[in-house]
Amino acid sequence: MFASRLLRAISRPTSSIRSTPTSNSTSSVLLGSRRWNSSDAAKQAEEEKINKAADKVDSAAEEVTKKVAELETQVKELKSALTYGKADFINLQKRTDQEKITAREYAIQKFAQDLLPTVDILSTALKYVPQPIPSENTALTALFSGVQMTRSELLKTLSRHGVVEFDPTGEKFDPNVHEAMFQAPIPGKEAGTVFETQKSGFMLKGRTLRPAQVGVVQDTS
Repeated sequence: MFASRLLRAISRPTSSIRSTPTSNSTSSVLLGSRRWNSSDAAKQAEEEKINKAADKVDSAAEEVTKKVAELETQVKELKSALTYGKADFINLQKRTDQEKITAREYAIQKFAQDLLPTVDILSTALKYVPQPIPSENTALTALFSGVQMTRSELLKTLSRHGVVEFDPTGEKFDPNVHEAMFQAPIPGKEAGTVFETQKSGFMLKGRTLRPAQVGVVQDTS
């Protein structure tokens, strides 16, 4: 009986010891499985965070690229506008300089036009003095010489400022510099030719200050 109890006592711890590893082994497997599932979920969550961050970086990069392209376009447009603006300014400056030169060159135009009637009067006075002047008529000779000298000096003064007289008698009629006062058939003269100048024309630095008033040969054909 004692032996039976002893065996039972011995068997109980043995049974208890054997059952313990089984319980610990199962717990270890479950714990390891939980740890693996937790680690996998953490990795997946981390990957999702990385992917989201990468998407944000890509989106930001696209925005930056788009902005850079817009800025490059604006820079090109500004450079083009600056180039055209500079060219316009240079052209404006050239036009302004030319206008100043023209204004200086033709500043005498109004004054010269006001003097032309005086030239006409002197020319008419000389034209109607009978030639030749009798030698005994010294007064008329002196008067004629004085008027002639006055006209000559006046024309020289105008010439120094670019005003030049011209007489187109014998030339082909040009409406740009001639004003036809009348026409007449003239035998032996080519039609359209100036055969008489009533008033001389005047040019100011190549520009018509006053057209010559002329008579033109009429075409009778």
